[in-house]
Amino acid sequence: MRLQRYIPLLFLSLFSLTMNAQDKVECSNIIEGKVYDLETKEPLPFVNVQIIGEAIGTVSDENGYFIIKELCKKEYDLVFSFVGYKLARHHHDFHHPFVEIYLASDEVMLQSVVVEAKASKTDLSSTSSQVLTSKELEAVSSESLAEAASRISGVNTISTGQNVVKPIIHGLHSNRILIINNGLRHEFQNWGIDHAPEIDPSLVDRLEVVKGAATVRFGPDALGGAILIDPPAMELSTPLSGKVNLVGKSNGQSYESTLELKKGFKWWSVLAGGSYVKQGDLQAPDYNLSNTGKEEKSYYGGFRIHPFAHVDVEGYFSHYDQNLGILRGSVFSNLDDLKLAIDSDVPLFTEDFTYDIQQPRQDIQHDLYKLSARYLGKTHALNVQYGYQINSRREFGVRKGDAPNIDLELVTESLDLDWRHPKVGPFSGKIGLQLSKQANDNQPGTATVPFVPNYDSKRAGVYLIESLAAGSTTFELGFRYDYMDAQITGREPDNTIYRNNILYENITATLGFKKDMQSGNTFRSNFGTAWRPPNVAELYRFGQHSFFLEYGLWRYTINEDYDFVSTTQGILDENDRAVPPEVGYKWINTYEVNKENFRAEVTGYVNYIKNYIYSKPAGLTRTPRGYFVYFIYDQTDALFWGIDLTTEWTHSDLFTSGIRGSYLWSKQIEENDNFAGQPPAKLSYEMNFLPKIKGLNNHSLKLYLGYTFKQYQHPRILTVDEFLYANQNGVDRFKDDASDFDLLPPPDGYLMSNFSWSADWKKIGWRFQVKNIFNVSYRNYTDRLRYFADDLGRNFILSLTYHI
Repeated sequence: MRLQRYIPLLFLSLFSLTMNAQDKVECSNIIEGKVYDLETKEPLPFVNVQIIGEAIGTVSDENGYFIIKELCKKEYDLVFSFVGYKLARHHHDFHHPFVEIYLASDEVMLQSVVVEAKASKTDLSSTSSQVLTSKELEAVSSESLAEAASRISGVNTISTGQNVVKPIIHGLHSNRILIINNGLRHEFQNWGIDHAPEIDPSLVDRLEVVKGAATVRFGPDALGGAILIDPPAMELSTPLSGKVNLVGKSNGQSYESTLELKKGFKWWSVLAGGSYVKQGDLQAPDYNLSNTGKEEKSYYGGFRIHPFAHVDVEGYFSHYDQNLGILRGSVFSNLDDLKLAIDSDVPLFTEDFTYDIQQPRQDIQHDLYKLSARYLGKTHALNVQYGYQINSRREFGVRKGDAPNIDLELVTESLDLDWRHPKVGPFSGKIGLQLSKQANDNQPGTATVPFVPNYDSKRAGVYLIESLAAGSTTFELGFRYDYMDAQITGREPDNTIYRNNILYENITATLGFKKDMQSGNTFRSNFGTAWRPPNVAELYRFGQHSFFLEYGLWRYTINEDYDFVSTTQGILDENDRAVPPEVGYKWINTYEVNKENFRAEVTGYVNYIKNYIYSKPAGLTRTPRGYFVYFIYDQTDALFWGIDLTTEWTHSDLFTSGIRGSYLWSKQIEENDNFAGQPPAKLSYEMNFLPKIKGLNNHSLKLYLGYTFKQYQHPRILTVDEFLYANQNGVDRFKDDASDFDLLPPPDGYLMSNFSWSADWKKIGWRFQVKNIFNVSYRNYTDRLRYFADDLGRNFILSLTYHI
């Protein structure tokens, strides 16, 4: 606690030592960059580069490179012009000294694009990360955030049907990866596998997946990595622009619309947008998937003010509202019902198509508010960011009336400060401070015992990241200290109130290097530690959630005969059973090949996690509706290793192709057992034909072939029939063997075939897609509804975009 008190003082003291040590303004600033053709990506020579309002300018050379030297001011408005191309305007500051300009031909509908220096948002160039640009995201804008991220090798999904989808990075998901939404940790009920992040992918302009252990930069929970997403940037001195997008899908008969508008003035800019989705029941190849409709509404807005030469202020808000149906045939109340649901060729309760959403369903709202300020000095920069988020979640099971089973509201406030300090000798780096507090409260009206208790938590973290450039090699080192405490208040079935205080703290570190080779290739290596404290749900969960009964680490006891007994009276604490935090050690290596017509990236990793928290079967228990399998939470040591592959070929101006693949191996070390639900190996091949037709731009025909292998790393199989037999004959299936199990063998591998055709004509663009061309019946191993139904059948998708 004493150390925590002095962290802000230490940070401010270090900052004050150099605030007054800035260099005097000199006319030694420069602006440099390269100019390209937006379509061909070829350098443009002899482009005029002019500073607006001053008689200063230059012309790009034969390689598209330009430089303007001996500038006195820190900010300028630039204009780029070339015969036959649209003008590009850019408000430039010296926080991004290198700029890339992509000029659009007068004949195309797209506007010219400015890309500022490609600084890694992780502040670590040695760790592996991959980016989906706004153009790439357009192709998946009507999919979930996790499905969009899964286009990157090493990223998979875990889902509860098509409406609830979460990302997996190198075998880890939920509380083991972080989602950074517009600079803020996305705070939601992340402990549930059937709790997807409430972020509209159609409003995302940039998505980056960080595959290394990212705890040092972003805080606890990033054992597997992080997903960084940004909305459209708010540029100064830009005309009114935006887009209107309409999407229709045959599967689910959905209709979607998206609007985006933005405009930049000399000293300020504004941004606004929103989207709406209405979807009915989805269809498998042979039957309707009843109660799988959804309705989603979102809107957002932002502003940027540039009052002084060194200061930027931004404000942003967003609202996301979801009403998600869950397959009706996936609900059961005892083992006999479960057997009927699994054995049925067509899911139980299957009815005709409808847009109606009945029980079971989820009703979620997420509000985000952000205010940030940035000070740009000549040799340093300071960022301050305040965030406020409200996450409301209601889950409705199949019960009489319309009261939710779970009704939770999570309120989070956060304050982030980071200071990129002046160079100290050969070292450059950043110091950061992150503070947050949360209140998670059960709302009245459920008429059930809360599955998780109320809690109030506080977090504090301070980090330091330094880099040293030595020729073509960059060395990096980072340290972080985190502190977390929480006050728990819960209620037992007999209305007894229990309380507890928990406290965790830890130090993490990262070490890495990046080597740029003369051949143009790059090698990155990073070793990082990561950690996370157990979340409240893992400690205190109690009762039925989703498919099974579950008891947290402090909600059961084990007697001398190793019989598991769930506790309904009294709560354990750290004195009864110590629950140390998870601690991860991840080493990741990436080799990038960059040739004129070929690019490849190979990533290998190993991740050892100590005190890994997981659920395992404990036995059968009798409920008012019959016998049910119940699970308890426990800890073990776990090992994950794997490899990711991405290749891209440019065969000619008319044909490109690429291969992506990933393989993961995982194990429970102490038990020498496999985890359930780990993603199987995947391999895909994509061909992209670029025919030239007069009047059409960005014309593309793509064929995607992706094979998902059968998962052979799985725990033992215990069928429902075996449970029923054991119950009838008084056999305890778990007394002598408490290892994990699955109810069904993993499904067979399958080949997925997709096609897309896209083009632009003047200001109108279109994209026509066919997914699952051959209407293949398949089941995805990481989809929890695979026990009851096939996955989606063929889907025709038409998207129309009008650029403003």
